[in-house]
Amino acid sequence: MSLDRIDIEGTFNFRDLGGATTSAGESAVAQGKVFRSDGLAQLTDRSRADLRALGISTVIDLRDIGERSKLPDALDGLDVEYVELPIFDDHFFPAKRLSIDEMKEMAAATGLDLSDRSLSRIYDLMIAHFGPRLAKAVDLIADTCDEGVVFHCSAGKDRTGTVSAFLHSLLGVERSDILDEYSVTAEYLSGGFLENITRNFADAGISGNLAETATAAPPELMAGVLDSIDAQHGAGGVEAYLLEHGMDPQTPARLRQLLLESVPDAF
Repeated sequence: MSLDRIDIEGTFNFRDLGGATTSAGESAVAQGKVFRSDGLAQLTDRSRADLRALGISTVIDLRDIGERSKLPDALDGLDVEYVELPIFDDHFFPAKRLSIDEMKEMAAATGLDLSDRSLSRIYDLMIAHFGPRLAKAVDLIADTCDEGVVFHCSAGKDRTGTVSAFLHSLLGVERSDILDEYSVTAEYLSGGFLENITRNFADAGISGNLAETATAAPPELMAGVLDSIDAQHGAGGVEAYLLEHGMDPQTPARLRQLLLESVPDAF
């Protein structure tokens, strides 16, 4: 499985989700169909040409409205379908930052206590409260991957990383490979990316060490997420979780049909 980033100017964490083999070893995830990335606000003419060359026809933006409005994707001139699908349903980064009293009111009404925005808490809230959004993202990727799709958030790490892990789980990729694919993100999110995220989102209410929250991708964190889902849903795991939250029952089969290809030396 290739964990290398693709050099798309203006991005730090653009990668092909393909290349991993399934646990049975008979199939591999096709390359050149599904891509993951950090934000696309700093694309250049050169990088837009590169996206055309990759055959990408759909861009799925997983960010909240506050992120999208501050750093809109630079897609002008690209013949792509742009889909806004905020995983956090515009709660984490609304158009206007909420006051403490407004956050308390929202917590009382929805159960979403956003006062703690540590990395582990962000994942807990995402899995507990935003399953329907995650399921919708997986459905949308299944519907568009035959022509090339990229999905992204701001860092391409947490929301993007979770959707990536779910896709790989549905395709039967080994857990160890899923964790490797998730954690390699940390290698790419430093230097210029950290400067950018600090400059643009220091006011986002992220608690603790911004550098750690914005760039860390510890494999044990994703392992805990997947183990928790397995514990709640048994052998069905991620697929059962997503079905419970509204995923189209045909999506897993569609993903496998479109994205799995035989490994020549498997037999």
